[in-house]
Amino acid sequence: MRPAESPDAPPAQPHPALELKGITKRFGPNVANDAVSLTAHAGEIHALLGENGAGKSTLMSILSGRYHPDAGEIVIDGKPARFASPADALARGVGMVHQRFMLVEAFTVAENIALAAGGPALLDLPGEARRIRELSGRFGLKARPEALVRDLSMGERQRVEILKLLRLGARVLIFDEPTSVLAPTEVAGLHEVLKTLRREMRTIVFITHKLEEALDLSDRISILRRGRLVSRTTPAEAGGKANLARLMVGREVIFAIDKPPVAPGDEVLKLQGFTGGPDPARPAFREVDLSLRRGEVLAVVGVAGNGQTELTEALAGLCPARAGTAALGGAPVEARHWARAPKPGLAYVPEDRHHEGSIPPLSLTHNFLLTRLGDFTRRMVLDWTVSRKATLEAMERFDIRAQAPEQASGELSGGNLQKLLLARELSRRPSVLVVNQPTQGLDVGASEDVWKSLLAAREHAGVLLVTGELTEALTLADRVAVMFEGRVLAVLDVADPDQVARICPLMAGVEFCR
Repeated sequence: MRPAESPDAPPAQPHPALELKGITKRFGPNVANDAVSLTAHAGEIHALLGENGAGKSTLMSILSGRYHPDAGEIVIDGKPARFASPADALARGVGMVHQRFMLVEAFTVAENIALAAGGPALLDLPGEARRIRELSGRFGLKARPEALVRDLSMGERQRVEILKLLRLGARVLIFDEPTSVLAPTEVAGLHEVLKTLRREMRTIVFITHKLEEALDLSDRISILRRGRLVSRTTPAEAGGKANLARLMVGREVIFAIDKPPVAPGDEVLKLQGFTGGPDPARPAFREVDLSLRRGEVLAVVGVAGNGQTELTEALAGLCPARAGTAALGGAPVEARHWARAPKPGLAYVPEDRHHEGSIPPLSLTHNFLLTRLGDFTRRMVLDWTVSRKATLEAMERFDIRAQAPEQASGELSGGNLQKLLLARELSRRPSVLVVNQPTQGLDVGASEDVWKSLLAAREHAGVLLVTGELTEALTLADRVAVMFEGRVLAVLDVADPDQVARICPLMAGVEFCR
């Protein structure tokens, strides 16, 4: 049954815009979706919840034409549909905005949308620009057709992806964790866009792990657990955030994390004037001064694209540093020599756990060895028995849910893969742990496990945490460094409410602009 409608709600439609009937999908012996049925109407925002590995992305990949179901039926506007590809799905009005945007950074907004549209649009860029401005004004998307994608913020790029789907005629729009890469100010803007799409009788299905978002924004909520639909509800009937979390993970979830005090120790990392990035003409981060002590968590926050990721990659030696110095508990090293310099005691967990932090086809044991090969090699011979045992111990200690150490890491859920990477790096007992977006895309249960691991690491390390989640930063960190346009504008004490109040304005560059 649909939720109660307001007097000015759009008229009821003769058919649901979308029906999934008994959708089943298997990958070998694993059942990703088990006879899942879901209904969404035109003019409705439908939230899809579930812990990592529950089958949400698989279900939406089936709906968007990436996968074909082993059983079940897709019905669009009352008519059965069978999609062989995402292009087929778009032809029936179904499109998906992925977490990682599919745009050509060197092209303009108009060129990207024309490329997706194909045909005459590629030859008529001025006409395409007019259509983009019309759609942008109609849906409140604020896109500039002439802007280069590489110069856009993450929120602006997301709006381009939405425009692309609207230009292609999508009436059912699927969003996979749409706010995971956005700053708080951009989240509010996206919510307004989604409400506008709802008023225009578009159907929105969005995957999220942010329970407040599901309760505040959606008309209906469906919850998956281990591939099965376990609940259909509405925000009014859901019983609050705690009950949603319980339905998602099958147990009570404690939202307050215990953070025992740890006395700060010696300085383990010091950056002075640290400058660098892939393009020498346009430094991604500039003149960064930071100090990190053992026993503390220093969070680096900012809107995505302001140099945080390049800073962590440079610390790991994966991105060029060009000026300034860096020191790991000792004498400073010139930035231009940092990539090749030894980095004893530094461990790094990248933002992209699937492609940078692991090799999906390889086993858990192989991935566990990627940064620890020397610890298990004697006289140029790898001790496989000891390696496998160490992986098993890590699986038990960090509650990594997998069939065996021989299982491919690409078969793990996002939360279990993230715990594997943390287990690998923390088992090295580093003095500096650099982690980038450690809970991005993780459910509440997995996030809770990751937070506990990071806090436990303070016993022997300083933790440099890059995060787009202010709640995460304020929960875990002792100090917060705010980055804007590659610079650290301020380092603030989370125990001081007046300083905490400055974080959001600084993220938007407001104080900087004054």
